[in-house]
Amino acid sequence: MTGKVRRFTDLLTHTRATAPLLADMIAAHPHKVLAHEADWIQLLRTALWIEANATPQTYLRQIDVPGVDTKYIEQRRAILADILDRLLPGQRIDRTQPPANFAARYRMRTKPAYIRMRLLDPDAGTPFTEMTVRAEELALHPPQAPTILVVENETTFLALPPVPGTTAILGGGYAVPVLQQLPWLAQRRLYYWGDLDTHGFAILHRLRRSFPHTTSLLMDRATLLNHRDHWVREPRPTAEALPTLDDDEAALYHDLVHHRIGDAVRLEQELIRYSTINAALRELAP
Repeated sequence: MTGKVRRFTDLLTHTRATAPLLADMIAAHPHKVLAHEADWIQLLRTALWIEANATPQTYLRQIDVPGVDTKYIEQRRAILADILDRLLPGQRIDRTQPPANFAARYRMRTKPAYIRMRLLDPDAGTPFTEMTVRAEELALHPPQAPTILVVENETTFLALPPVPGTTAILGGGYAVPVLQQLPWLAQRRLYYWGDLDTHGFAILHRLRRSFPHTTSLLMDRATLLNHRDHWVREPRPTAEALPTLDDDEAALYHDLVHHRIGDAVRLEQELIRYSTINAALRELAP
């Protein structure tokens, strides 16, 4: 018996004794097991700890196996996924998530999403004008403002003037999947203000799929044409179908997609004149 065969036989015997559900896997894929022979027993210990102890409240950092840390998990996600996909019951695996999203795939706790807000109402009654909170907590404790304004650009977000009854949320390009966690937005006057380009309209569309009442702000033809000197070129325009756009938005989006106004025209949010912003925000006050 060669050394490799002997080693594989030993690993198969150990696996049958500690994790019998995996025996068929390693018998069918001996080369995969031997590729990790120095680490196989540690991989089994890690997988068995996850099977016995992990819950939706467990971070990867809390896996309590000697010699195992988050870097160990990250470097071995593929082989651990092969093991866990056979070891865990189906309800503990989210197969819509790839092994690269290891914690989410095995229904463990992931890094929380945060939402950054500015309270634009000068009479908000709080000593804080700006705060960053966990989305899951904000979902349960909404601000009292009747109007919510989602703004993409950080500099513009910071420069927003006082607006009665309004709270601003920084989108920063990631807003939509995070905002979907806030069901109370359905009961607020919700405005979205992004770059005036094809991707800005695409983000508006995705937000409207969750909150159909969303109103766009400063994303109209007049604003675009009044800032012709500030146009830049959109590097990679999209042409996806955006059925939630209203007639005026859809017409402008169509013209941007087909370069009827200019070649890949883009008006970045931070280049809109401040007087134009002030005039638009005055309309938000209840």
